[in-house]
Amino acid sequence: MLTSLLREVRIWLAIWRRRLAWYRLVGTTGDLPFLAILGLPILGVAGIVCFAYLHGTRIEPARIEAMQREAKRALRRESDLQCLAQNIYFEARGEPVNGQYAVAEVTLNRTRAQHFPHTICSVVHEMRWDAGRRRYVADFSWTELGALSPDEGPAWKRAMEVATAAYDDLRDPIVPGALFYHSTSVRPGWARTRTVIGTIGNHVFYR
Repeated sequence: MLTSLLREVRIWLAIWRRRLAWYRLVGTTGDLPFLAILGLPILGVAGIVCFAYLHGTRIEPARIEAMQREAKRALRRESDLQCLAQNIYFEARGEPVNGQYAVAEVTLNRTRAQHFPHTICSVVHEMRWDAGRRRYVADFSWTELGALSPDEGPAWKRAMEVATAAYDDLRDPIVPGALFYHSTSVRPGWARTRTVIGTIGNHVFYR
């Protein structure tokens, strides 16, 4: 339990550190879209509750709980999409669109696999002990490089579009069941024990 809590704290600190670094880069006006998205569910619930009580109308506890759950789901979706889009951007922004969808599929498939975390942000920021290097290493190496922030340009927009479509299951799988991939320029030892699904762009995908 303690290990799980510490991992969640580390992940959220990393996410918010990257976001704050991005805000400093784009200036205060760049904060507005994200803050608006983040605040809308909370403001919506608060507004409904205040309106009802100001006008003497009681809202049933079950309905309040339902609205709170909906607000929580909206916040979770925003966080999931941010982490997924960042992984697509930093791992595959130079790849063909199908290659970006394949990276998104691997990320999502891991959330449903037994030996991986079960949230997108936890999967993206997962660290494992490497006995050879005697340190923790990331499955997605870009997460070891500090507070990286994507450039607000076509590549980031495309990564967010791919993340949204993959998250909402709007496309047929490109690499069904894939949990691993590596660059075509390397041949890691673990690849010998995995089943190749296919090669897309500069990545080979495995079950």
